[in-house]
Amino acid sequence: MSADLRLAVLSDVHGNAFAAQAVIQDIRACSPDLTVNLGDQVWGQADPLRALELQRGLDAVEVRGNNDELLERPLDDLPEHKRALGNWLAATLPLTERKRLATLPLRAALVGGEVLASHGTPATPWDSLLLHFDYDTRLFRRRSESELSERLQGFGGHRVYLVGHMHRADTRTVGDTLLVGTGPVNWPNDGDRRAAWTLLERRGGQWQAEHRRVTYDWDAAARWIRESGAPEQGEIDLILNPASDAWA
Repeated sequence: MSADLRLAVLSDVHGNAFAAQAVIQDIRACSPDLTVNLGDQVWGQADPLRALELQRGLDAVEVRGNNDELLERPLDDLPEHKRALGNWLAATLPLTERKRLATLPLRAALVGGEVLASHGTPATPWDSLLLHFDYDTRLFRRRSESELSERLQGFGGHRVYLVGHMHRADTRTVGDTLLVGTGPVNWPNDGDRRAAWTLLERRGGQWQAEHRRVTYDWDAAARWIRESGAPEQGEIDLILNPASDAWA
């Protein structure tokens, strides 16, 4: 029988050092055997340099998020609505760290191949495995089994698939396979300000996921953005008044 094991899974810190610090404290209290960071580490404004340093201190297995890829792109190649923040982050974060994050692997096989970790899907950080969000109706829906199979094509053989990206926690079991979407450390879209992470455990050979929420000083995070001169002050509203998008 496989030994019991604990994995801490965090995703989508988006530069919020205040939320990251609280989550990391909760992670350490759970004494995981391994920590996995699913990406989008610094694309945000609530003290992103300290958020980066906190995440480096985890010694986590890391994969690349979609916004991590933007850190190495020339400003002219960024979508127009992302250029101001991209320019600010270029002045805030070391070039070596921006390049490192932008070139992290897309996926990581863990625990002897039982677990596959990626940001969006194993193939790309820009797609989503478990959930689809309709930007017109502002509604979430769970993907069908055929959609799941399409996104896992070529990446079979794992017992657990870990993803982030959608800023909402979800867990699915398809046959003997556990699919886990971890909630975000920053910018949740379920109406709950608290930071999220996932404790993944193997007990008696069986895997299970616990989605955890952590209170942090979101007022201090908002104040840091306001006082820092960061270019996207709208992020304050994302932190203090998170969206509460419904299910279809």
